[in-house]
Amino acid sequence: MGPVGHTVISAGVGAGYWGVTQSVGAAALAFGVGVLMDADHVYDYYHWYVKRRRDKIYVLLHAWEYSIAGLALALFLSHPLLLAAALGHLAHVITDQIHNRPSRFGYSIVYRAINGFEAEAISPGH
Repeated sequence: MGPVGHTVISAGVGAGYWGVTQSVGAAALAFGVGVLMDADHVYDYYHWYVKRRRDKIYVLLHAWEYSIAGLALALFLSHPLLLAAALGHLAHVITDQIHNRPSRFGYSIVYRAINGFEAEAISPGH
């Protein structure tokens, strides 16, 4: 999904979180995480367009493990800001998983690392 889609989805997550918590800061955090985590694409673009190597996909911030750990930690600590960040991250990863259609475990950092970040394993036909 592109930046416009992530902005719309993240605005919805932020607005929903604000509606539940009345915390503008937490809503802004959910929105910010949902949009700004795409900054990790810069590393991939460097490899693709500067080094002319399209055989790897890194997107190091895009991983289900971070969402799961964030949600677990937020619930354990009962921390609303951590929960907001985790929800923003989760919304981003869910929409990317649906929209980009990678391999089943393409958004697992462990799976990508085990497969050497090889594009073909992560996103067949990339």
